Amino acid sequence: MSLRYFGTDGIRGVATRSPLTLEEVSRWGAAWGQVARQAGVKQLVVGWDPRSSSGPMSEAFILGVGLALKVLVLGMAPTPAVAWNVAKLSTEGDKTWGLMISASHNPPEDNGLKGFNELGEKLEEEQEGAIELAFDELAEPTTISAPPTRLDLRPYLAHLEGITLPPDFRVVIDCAHGATAEAAIELFRGGTIHWLGVPADGPRINVGVGSTHLDALAGAVVAQRAHLGIAFDGDGDRCLLVDGAGQVVDGDQMVWLLAQDRVACGDAPPGVVGTLMTNGGLAQALTQAGIPFVRTAVGDKYLLREMARRGWDLAAEASGHLIQKRVGPSGDGLAAALSILRALLHRPADRRWAWTFRPWPQRLVNVVARDRRAVEACGDLVSAMVAIEARWGDGVRQVVRWSGTEPKLRLMVEAQEATWVDQALHELESAARRDLALT
Repeated sequence: MSLRYFGTDGIRGVATRSPLTLEEVSRWGAAWGQVARQAGVKQLVVGWDPRSSSGPMSEAFILGVGLALKVLVLGMAPTPAVAWNVAKLSTEGDKTWGLMISASHNPPEDNGLKGFNELGEKLEEEQEGAIELAFDELAEPTTISAPPTRLDLRPYLAHLEGITLPPDFRVVIDCAHGATAEAAIELFRGGTIHWLGVPADGPRINVGVGSTHLDALAGAVVAQRAHLGIAFDGDGDRCLLVDGAGQVVDGDQMVWLLAQDRVACGDAPPGVVGTLMTNGGLAQALTQAGIPFVRTAVGDKYLLREMARRGWDLAAEASGHLIQKRVGPSGDGLAAALSILRALLHRPADRRWAWTFRPWPQRLVNVVARDRRAVEACGDLVSAMVAIEARWGDGVRQVVRWSGTEPKLRLMVEAQEATWVDQALHELESAARRDLALT
């Protein structure tokens, strides 16, 4: 299905500019309410991050929903708190959907609308398409709104349980001036904690801090002689780590630690789901440990679908989205950080970091073209891909795809040896340039 407004993570753009002007946000609320009501939904949980635009957008959206749904306002909260409350409320009674107003790791001037179905998972493309259709067909909504009901964040925090660190344990936690700033202070206790990216602050959200700006965290970890650092993104649905030397520990390494910890506890995961971008070193490590591994397209909704199909409960993206179905229905940065800390503390202090896999070398080349041409129609490129596979087999992984937004052919090669990466990329790029008539 081709969607006009929804991307891989909801509707996102510059706040107060189309399609996110306040008038349009109100219309989105009316469209959401109409589609949800037709699907038998009775309630809508609404949360937002601390961006300056989030308050006005939430008011406009709720006005648009009108009397179509009972609105339960969670307020400023991490995205996973919305998803968790939606799943809990749907299980307990009336079918409930969720709406998070956030642009995740984007800069402060951006914002967005993320929708969740009754499972606490991202809306299906068909549901997003129906909302888009209703939005395009609606006149400017003139509705009567009932006062929303306030929803308490504390049950979500109690569900995560929190952690009390040993007295000699030092950690730096970066909340990106985002939606985790207040919750994290409730959940992480004891030890010696140095805070970055607090308090929640809309004009500063993700500015030089958070999981997409790790230099500040790495510097603070080294300066504080901390055991590790944790960074959340603006809406708290993912996190990344740096070790005591300030080196980044990505989502692939994090899920490998969680898998090993469960094996050590006699509770081996039935399998792990990753994406096309998951490092081959993780796939190799899991396979050698006897843990099945599969890949999906990039995006947490694809991970969740594969998990449901296989009955698995653990998935991750290198960017820091970790899904632990036992803990919650969606990627949750706070839950991931707590699980990682518990797993690290299960290990002897002198072997706390002696568990990482060796990542396969990886490189990406973008070939800018005047016109798109289907990959399968590029004869030289297809031949090069076949030859590389025949030569190295599973030792080399190739991902060849067009950018979704630019006229760029993306060539990614990952291999057990760096020299293989360089050679394979040279062959792929030369073949692509011949096919696309580029010098």
